[in-house]
Amino acid sequence: MRSYLDYLLIFIVFALSGSAYSNDNFTFEEVTQLPSLAEQLSQLDDKQRLEWLNAQLAKESTPVKKYRLQRLLALESFNLGMRKEAAEICESVIPLRDDFIYRNYCADATADGFDEFKSNMENLIYDTRQAGNNTLTARFLGNLAWQQSQEGDIAGSFASYEAALSVVPEEQGMLMNNIMFDTASNYIVHGDDAYVQRGVELLSKVRKNLQEELNKELSPGVENQVKLEIALTYFNSGIAYMLHLYDYEKALEFFNHVNSVEDSLSVNSLSFSALAAAILGRFNEAKQYIEQIDGRKDQDPVVEQYLNCYRQLAMQHWNSSQSLTSCLSLDPDTTVEVKLDLFKRLSTNPRQDVKVYGLEKLRELFIEVLEPQIRSKGSSAASNVELIRLQKESALKSLVLEKEKQLNQERSTRYTIQRNLFIAIIVIIIFFFLLVYLQLKQKRKLAEQYQQMSVRDSLTQLGNRRFLEQQIERELAFVARAVSQGKKIALGVYIFDIDHFKRINDTYGHAIGDEVLKLFGARVKSIIRETDLFVRWGGEEFVYIARLDSNERMKEIANRILMQINSQPFTVDDEQSLTVTCTIGAVQFPFFDTGNIEIWTRLISLADAALYYGKENGRNCWVVIKNEGIESLEQLEHIIHSPLEETKEQNLIDVTTSYDVKKT
Repeated sequence: MRSYLDYLLIFIVFALSGSAYSNDNFTFEEVTQLPSLAEQLSQLDDKQRLEWLNAQLAKESTPVKKYRLQRLLALESFNLGMRKEAAEICESVIPLRDDFIYRNYCADATADGFDEFKSNMENLIYDTRQAGNNTLTARFLGNLAWQQSQEGDIAGSFASYEAALSVVPEEQGMLMNNIMFDTASNYIVHGDDAYVQRGVELLSKVRKNLQEELNKELSPGVENQVKLEIALTYFNSGIAYMLHLYDYEKALEFFNHVNSVEDSLSVNSLSFSALAAAILGRFNEAKQYIEQIDGRKDQDPVVEQYLNCYRQLAMQHWNSSQSLTSCLSLDPDTTVEVKLDLFKRLSTNPRQDVKVYGLEKLRELFIEVLEPQIRSKGSSAASNVELIRLQKESALKSLVLEKEKQLNQERSTRYTIQRNLFIAIIVIIIFFFLLVYLQLKQKRKLAEQYQQMSVRDSLTQLGNRRFLEQQIERELAFVARAVSQGKKIALGVYIFDIDHFKRINDTYGHAIGDEVLKLFGARVKSIIRETDLFVRWGGEEFVYIARLDSNERMKEIANRILMQINSQPFTVDDEQSLTVTCTIGAVQFPFFDTGNIEIWTRLISLADAALYYGKENGRNCWVVIKNEGIESLEQLEHIIHSPLEETKEQNLIDVTTSYDVKKT
């Protein structure tokens, strides 16, 4: 943490070198007041946007407009992976002090190594604090914490996460939960036993916040997604006890909250539950966990292979002849942490060939992975925890030397015993080194898996509700700014529900239901723009956010999606064809004003009400709600909880369906 003197020195540097983030000709406020370019850019693909921005830049001479074009070009380049091109723009067009978003991109693009990136981010965080923008301060601290954890600066990462939690505004509930969730994962992945326990406690707080959300009136899709996020907190807590604290009773206690979830997450928790129950000698319970999987698999083949290994190890407890083929052929991309856990279990296996294999793999893991990392990270071993571990290593080496000396003195009379002890000592050294130095690696790949899991729907590979919450504010702010400048730009908020999906599951089974969900997502994704937001909201519900340039465009998009779903039967299981339809509810942002972008959650609920109106009137249709007389949030809340027919009669809203269009 910086001291008061540190911040005072930074302030003096900025005061003496005002050109660092300033421009004598214009301010960032003037940049934000320029007419929006969203309408032009939204019609172009990635390559065309770059070409258009460069063409406009070549013709422009006004400094403020040139700055706006150049910052957009840098952001587009960075997002397309053109880091070098983005860095060149950042170096030639210095960001304005108050242009925090552009500065954040440039801090990453231009940094020559982690130390420079950290310095850039600390300056940026300081300025957002001075500007009183606690929301961006918290987000940037979270970004810094993540990079610190990747570089092995675990103590610094913990401190940054704690700082982010201390400044995030209370009204930013979603951001608060995201930071708390990431902090907890960081504690579990990178910490010692005390920090692992702290991570479990933090996950409990996140879970409590999410459970309070369930007490509110939510649409079925939102409610299902909140329940899934609660399940994820239980799952990560179970992992903490299963792989880090080795308390199998506690692990089962948490996994049992996840095992009944209709999501591939339950395949993971059931696999770990089976081994935990088997280790505790509860074989019938372990068998029931395996039966509950019912042939389902994780979508990631690397993950599925090691999950199958855990299940095989569980079955070996009651069937000594159980094959362990999955354990003996792990994918090379399996995380180091999972390899270590499994190789440790194999090295104590009752089968001699498996035990030897486990020991060989532990030795191989140490030589090929851990030893090079130890040497490359030697200069960074400065934290108290690392120093204590190095002291333990030194003490162990002294002990080994003393033992070897004693054994040499007794060689003539105890040759056989000496040889066995020597082998045992070598195995202990390798095993101990693996345990000690694995924590220096800080479990990077597992942390990445946790991060991906938190924003990706594992079945359809689409984003989930958490992903939408992270991205939608950008779209809402963009539209609000464009509307304030007189532009005819809006957002279409669509929610889809697969008709009679429960009947599909009951008739054909959940495996076929899962295939229908994946095919449904793929069909919709094939006809929408990559820049639009399309996520699985929960269960059989999907949410789609699209930029609109006219009122008619909203109905055209809904009709095109409906036609795409109805175009041909869904072919599942390589031979079976199912007729699948869906019902779509839609509403437009801005609904009555753009002053409160948090209104989007209520618009989701209103779109959900439109969807159920469509369900009641025949399904396989779209329903669009248009504002006719709503002027306040209180009125909006009222119509969400009132029958749509009643609200129509009051001339507060206009309801149009695809059935109405066909009649005309």
